[in-house]
Amino acid sequence: MRASAICPGSTPGSNAAMACRRAMCGHGRGAGTDPRLCRCPRSLVPPSPRRRLRPPVFCAPECPGPRSARRAVDEKSQMRQLLLKTGGALLAALITCGTMAQVGTVAQAGTGTQAGEADRATILILDASGSMWGRLADDETGPGGKTKIEVARDVLDGFLGSRDMSVPLGIIAYGHNRRGDCSDIEQIAPVGRHETRALSARLARLNPRGKTPLGQSLRRAAADIPRTAEEADIVLVTDGLETCDVDPCAVAAELAAEGIRIRAHVVGFGLTETEAAALACIPDKTGGLLMRPQSGAELAEALSRATAEAPPVAMTGLRLIFSYPGAMPDTYEWALRDESTGQELVLGKVSGAARYQPFAVELAPGTYTAPGTYTAIVTAEAGRGEARFTATGAARDIVVTMQGLLPVTAMRDRGPYAARGETVAIDLNITQAGQETGGAALALRLYAPDGGEAITYSTVEGKAGVSQAGINLPATPGPYLLKLESWGGEPVEEMTIQTETDPAVTLLAPPAVAPGAAIPVGSTGSQLWNDGIEIWQGDRQVDWGVTLGDLANGNSLTAPAEPGTYDLVYKTTDAAGTRIEKARLAIVVGTVADDATGAAAAPGAAATCDDGRGHGPDACANGREAGTRAWTDYPHRCLQGDRTATYCEMRDAATGLGFILPENRVAEVVPASGADIFPRAEFIDATGATASIFLNPETPPPGDNACHITRVGRLCADPDRGDEKLAAAIRTLQFTLTTGRVIRRCGDTACAFDHPNPPISGRLPARWSVEAARPTGDGGPQLSTWFFDLDRSGAFHLIGLNQPGGTDCREAGPGNRLCAFTPGIASQDFDLIRRTLGTGGTRGDTGGGASDAARTLELLAPSRTPAR
Repeated sequence: MRASAICPGSTPGSNAAMACRRAMCGHGRGAGTDPRLCRCPRSLVPPSPRRRLRPPVFCAPECPGPRSARRAVDEKSQMRQLLLKTGGALLAALITCGTMAQVGTVAQAGTGTQAGEADRATILILDASGSMWGRLADDETGPGGKTKIEVARDVLDGFLGSRDMSVPLGIIAYGHNRRGDCSDIEQIAPVGRHETRALSARLARLNPRGKTPLGQSLRRAAADIPRTAEEADIVLVTDGLETCDVDPCAVAAELAAEGIRIRAHVVGFGLTETEAAALACIPDKTGGLLMRPQSGAELAEALSRATAEAPPVAMTGLRLIFSYPGAMPDTYEWALRDESTGQELVLGKVSGAARYQPFAVELAPGTYTAPGTYTAIVTAEAGRGEARFTATGAARDIVVTMQGLLPVTAMRDRGPYAARGETVAIDLNITQAGQETGGAALALRLYAPDGGEAITYSTVEGKAGVSQAGINLPATPGPYLLKLESWGGEPVEEMTIQTETDPAVTLLAPPAVAPGAAIPVGSTGSQLWNDGIEIWQGDRQVDWGVTLGDLANGNSLTAPAEPGTYDLVYKTTDAAGTRIEKARLAIVVGTVADDATGAAAAPGAAATCDDGRGHGPDACANGREAGTRAWTDYPHRCLQGDRTATYCEMRDAATGLGFILPENRVAEVVPASGADIFPRAEFIDATGATASIFLNPETPPPGDNACHITRVGRLCADPDRGDEKLAAAIRTLQFTLTTGRVIRRCGDTACAFDHPNPPISGRLPARWSVEAARPTGDGGPQLSTWFFDLDRSGAFHLIGLNQPGGTDCREAGPGNRLCAFTPGIASQDFDLIRRTLGTGGTRGDTGGGASDAARTLELLAPSRTPAR
């Protein structure tokens, strides 16, 4: 044992490393006077996850200083002091590994000498299966020359004598002991430094006769990599394909997931191009080489290339993708940290349209190189995010999700609420937690319609998920302003709610569910905490159901086990204390006739997926498209019994695209690329009744009525397959597709809006909505946003502030340009928005504020507060 004692293998800055420094080098309070640090060599740090398969590993850090001073330290005394300081934890760890004398030592085995603390190793896998007796078609000795095993022996003899002896080598062979045995895999030489002549003689005695277990041999080679190694090369020499039913491609994926860098090279000795292509997955997944030598000279060259130290390459083809379920920040910054050195490099700030594009990382060789472990960092005023990854030099995308200072929430108006002086349930979902997640991290505060002092409040836990949110409403009916804020008063979200003495109630649920399944039920109106939703069959109560408070606490309403037709019944208590029915909705438990086809279909399954005319899946059967892709493979689904989001309100994490997915459709979103600003998406009808709908398709369908404008580009469908169901789906998507956040939506009367971040205010016509503003991205002070409306006839209207394009543009204050993007906008609606609009702290003419008391928020889109 060295005089420097034993330190647990750990990353710099970890608790274990810091304890070692305090114990061994005099750091920390009450420690000695020696200011030197303990240092745990990086090559000895056991990288997880592969270390789960091995015993704990310990490294021997050194206190820098003169070697004579270290030798003078008494080992027993030093160890005794260390054990006292660490409370015996180190002793327990040493016992786990065996004896103290074995710690940090690599035992000698076979002909090899000690591998020591080398940070790189090579393991050669040699094919000794029966097919190696075959003769090469084009050998140096001419047609009908040496067999492949004879050529391999000669080449290996020269290879062993000329290779870099400083790199430990291990050799495994398969198929040389027994015929037909897939377990015939033997370690010829352990990883170490070997005497060349003895090892060559051992290889010369191999007698090919068995099978070709490529996958298991790769696993065995990975298990033989020394625990001290930071990188390793596995060189698989084979003249055939896998014959033992272990997928070598899957094993290659396992190697790529190891805690250290493993390159697996394939030397396909005498393989055809087709055979070599079948093994290309191994080097593709691990960053190795694929070679197909056809002669002894080519085999020697291949072995030299495979075992040469890989030169560092520039980190190219790497793209960083920003993800955040909240509103897009005005600007954010990318940085990259090299985990081997701790060095952090700022890559650049992103603003404007570039925020929606992947960020390409192109660094010169010698700056940040591959292979290596890095952490991508994104920072904005609203938060920060990190993602650790291994760079191989191959092109890849890294998605980094930002963690905001404040949570990202979705608060829905389920009113009109009961004005009874009692607690009502508030539909609140925290889609991403903020920095504070405690039981009183957030507060629901109730105000008069025009603000002022809070009337009452309740606390809300900050953890992600459906929140147990409720608040006591006054007995006086009318409008109120409900705000979700941090406990310190920072605004998160707000909405205007309406209360009534005896509000009407509506139930929301799918038409059918499977027996015993959870019923995704919702409601509007009343919303008293103790209101209940029960299950009845005719006049017979089948299940007491759940209260709205139960639903807020995360419980669910469960369907009966017996198939049949039932009723969901909403019950409340009137002013006299009598339990009364407020709403009833039929639901089928079991099978149901599909509306589109009339065929019987099990709830949650698609009857057909043949969309025809080249839209949607290429071919499908029983709910699966060609290539065995099932509807469950799509990330966004609004199917009977299979909804990936409550009420099918989707938010794609990678792109920030939000939308309400129409019933019986699935969707997939693709990030923007190239010159595109917005993402692309496909919305497929799982029943096959209507055509697929495409967002920003590369090739739009022909026809003047094929595409429709949205806030995120063009929404297109085949106009020849149009019907009312397709039109309704398009209206839903056109109205809800966005990468922003709605901050105000008016009811049946005009209403005011006033948002502080960025500052924008004004008035909206009845039924119009406005998104949170964003900087235009050109470096100027102007803000951009959208105003939109879906009138009672189903017509969509869109007005853009400082957006590219548009018609009938007019000035809306200094530097502001307001344009129409759809026809049919009423002149008085356009003029109201233009005349009252204020941005950047300036305010327009906001006369007529008395109508603020009448504003309400509709069910389809909650209010939002954006991230900064």
